[in-house]
Amino acid sequence: MLFNRTPLAWKNLTSSWTKLLLSTGGVGFAVLLMFSQIGFRNGLFDSTVQLAQLMEADLIVVSRAKYNLPSEQRFDRNLLRRSLQIDGVSSVQPIYLERAGTELRVLGRPSRSIRVIGVPMQGRVFSNDTMDERRSDIAKPQTALLDRRTKRMYGLERSNRDRLREQQVELSGKRLSFVDYVEIGTDFVHDGSLVMSEQSFASYFPWRNSGGDPLATVDFGLIRLKANADPKLVIDRLTGLAPQEWEVLSKKQIIEREIRFWGTATPIGIIFSVGTIMGLVVGTIICYQIIFTDITDHMAEFATLKAMGYSRRYFLQLVVGQSLYLTVLGFIPAALLSYALYGLLTETTGLIMLLTPQRVATVFFLTLLMCLSGGLLAVRKLNATDPANLFCSLVGQRLRPPWVSGSARRGSAAPPADSTVKMSCGRSRRATTCTLPSGRNTSILALTISRSAGYSVESSKSLGSRNGVRYQ
Repeated sequence: MLFNRTPLAWKNLTSSWTKLLLSTGGVGFAVLLMFSQIGFRNGLFDSTVQLAQLMEADLIVVSRAKYNLPSEQRFDRNLLRRSLQIDGVSSVQPIYLERAGTELRVLGRPSRSIRVIGVPMQGRVFSNDTMDERRSDIAKPQTALLDRRTKRMYGLERSNRDRLREQQVELSGKRLSFVDYVEIGTDFVHDGSLVMSEQSFASYFPWRNSGGDPLATVDFGLIRLKANADPKLVIDRLTGLAPQEWEVLSKKQIIEREIRFWGTATPIGIIFSVGTIMGLVVGTIICYQIIFTDITDHMAEFATLKAMGYSRRYFLQLVVGQSLYLTVLGFIPAALLSYALYGLLTETTGLIMLLTPQRVATVFFLTLLMCLSGGLLAVRKLNATDPANLFCSLVGQRLRPPWVSGSARRGSAAPPADSTVKMSCGRSRRATTCTLPSGRNTSILALTISRSAGYSVESSKSLGSRNGVRYQ
């Protein structure tokens, strides 16, 4: 249908470029709405698990009471030391997090809470080489690395490292100096992050462990395995050390658990999922209106084709072809605009909004489903069209075809070529009969349709039945 000798689907769409522009704009709006909802939903997931993604670990250990990553349930650091005795464990690293008790204040700005990440200085912590190497810059006390995606409301310099180092900053009432940047990203809980050594972390938050060693409780444990270790066997052995206190998961498992929590157990994930469905519904309605209007505008032409013998399958292919054109023409500009929008939102909000090939394919599939659904709903009107009824409804239109076969009765004159002819219709069980009265002595004339879609009128006689419609 799309590549026939006469591309009727394409010609119908391009018969009016203004209408085509408005139609693709309507489809593109629905596509952009779906991209936005899916982008925010996946941005929520990606941003929440970004810290876990950045960790260099085969297994991640968390407290049994920790229902999601931002929650502040901890476990005893001695469990990590004991885990080194398990066969297959190569190294362990503790990670410390603090948010509720932090107060970051830039000179001239109000203080705000921020996520502080404490990391050890030995061994490897981050999977990103540049980020891991910059840990050497925070070996000095009261120094930190700033997440470049921290929101602007803190008043921190986010692009110029020299100006960042000159800013006067306090954390929990003590002076803090930033030395460089890292890239982590914000989420729906944290508006910004900074990374410091575990020694500096202990000096800023000495109250973490009720008067004891502030580093005695750990938020995350990073475990790396030996090359020949069986992960499932090691997980079982580590869990057996303290089954009531901690939970040992692979990196993939903890990321999937976090995404599942935010997608099903919180209203945020559900809201964005409903928004995506609403975008699909709105787009289906828009496509239905576009194709329905096009069918209505070309109803005379479609009725002519039906009278010439074209089947329902032909019209179904025609509408599917138009739907495919609308899919492509609406999707491409919307995808490009969404790419630019994702970059703008990442820069302004700090959320990680990634336009991956898998997500592009998902939205394209939804767009195709949307346009095909709208087209299939609209084609019902075309299938129900009776060409005889269409012509009978054309009251007062002028016919200028040649009159052939002479007059129908003696004494009756053939109407002139420019006369106005009024048609009437009667439906029987098997066919529809259209009659055209002419002259003072009314004779029944027949309306036929030629292959070139022209008209001719013949004298009174039955022309038989064609496709269930009889003209006489």
